[in-house]
Amino acid sequence: MGIDVALIHPPFGKGDVRKLNICSPPMGLAYIGAFLREHGHRVAIIDAEVERLSNTQIMERVQTADLVGITTTAPTYSSGLALANLIKQSNNGTKVVLGGPQATFLDRECLEKSAADVVVRGEGEATMLDVADSIESGSLHDVEGITWRDADAIARNPERKLIADLDDIPFPARDLLPMGKYSPPRSTGVISSRGCPFRCIFCASSNLYHKTFRSRSAHNVFDEVAQLVAQGYENVTMLDDNFILNKERAFKFADLVEENNLKFSWSCTGRVDSIDEDLLRRLREVGCNGLFFGVESASDDTLKLIKKGFSTDQVINAFDVLRNYDYATTASFMIGLPGDDRQKVADTINLAKQVMPDFAMFSVTTPYPGTELYDNIDNYDLEITLDDWSKFTLTKPVVRTRALSTEELHRWFLRAYFGFYVRASYLRRAIVKKQLGFVLGPVQHAIVDTLSSAFSRHSL
Repeated sequence: MGIDVALIHPPFGKGDVRKLNICSPPMGLAYIGAFLREHGHRVAIIDAEVERLSNTQIMERVQTADLVGITTTAPTYSSGLALANLIKQSNNGTKVVLGGPQATFLDRECLEKSAADVVVRGEGEATMLDVADSIESGSLHDVEGITWRDADAIARNPERKLIADLDDIPFPARDLLPMGKYSPPRSTGVISSRGCPFRCIFCASSNLYHKTFRSRSAHNVFDEVAQLVAQGYENVTMLDDNFILNKERAFKFADLVEENNLKFSWSCTGRVDSIDEDLLRRLREVGCNGLFFGVESASDDTLKLIKKGFSTDQVINAFDVLRNYDYATTASFMIGLPGDDRQKVADTINLAKQVMPDFAMFSVTTPYPGTELYDNIDNYDLEITLDDWSKFTLTKPVVRTRALSTEELHRWFLRAYFGFYVRASYLRRAIVKKQLGFVLGPVQHAIVDTLSSAFSRHSL
């Protein structure tokens, strides 16, 4: 018969994420929705953030649901727990499930601090299906991968094995999402792999997927992209941690795009130590026009400490090569890494200027649950300065280093954006490459952030 399931992406609330107007489709929920629907359950997805829904409006939409799933990240953790409480207060018979990275690594705390019934840990498709089926069968005892309320106790069932073949999972149910509300228009993301073989201390991806890396086949990825192009999408972002890690698969995907004369623009992620000029040339031939790289620091000692696995020389060499292939490049850098002082932060900003990506993304080091940095924070000479998860947005300091206070980190964060983007040489280049509209976004955020900080200091 199947049951009625509502999957919720809770609102961020007021703060940096909403101020930036950054909201991407919750692809994890879209995958779970597709999987549940394929197995006979009726599914609705509610993106409360992009639709700007109040709790009252959310409650109206879940009134008839037998099962409600709420995904959580650090910024949405508090609102997710609050929603769980509201739903249980309104109808205690509705099963409420929490999932996502924050719930996965704080599973017991989720149940201790909310009225939710179940936490799904890690990969959600098969586990949510078992939870949904259990509502009809009546028992959670044998459901792997959950933490749940067993009478008055909190039970933690054994881990679930990961899905062996990602090609077996149906394409995400974008038809259940308000795709027209996301920006940019006619654009979407594709997840072609899960996990990462690397062990960066600030990233939870490895632990979330049990320190494994799995990828979909080139044919399967191509089939999804072809479907998206047929539906009118013009731009696709490969959301993997490292799309070009498997070079053979990347070449095969490019061949399929060419053989089928598929016309679309797309971008993907890579690592500076895995640059392959033959692959760069090939991907550019089939419409790939953007590449993202995580650089993080200009200090080789810091890169070694955070386990990036490459050197600043490799960073410089990679961007020298990339300039030959007309990609729009994006590089990320972190302010406030373990051991950072004024000189190291200044060097990182200068490295960004030296390698000159088209876009630089600066973030403040943020220790998320599930990362080595969070689990061993004292070993890295960082101190978490607040416990409000809604502030863990990468744009406001929540730690201090041995040498830099949170106030200093915030000033360096703003200085990084202004220093990189507000330069005559950069602006001339952006105008020539017709990228000025994209540049104004981060600069505008830095200005708004400066003004709002000043207002906050002088308001009651």
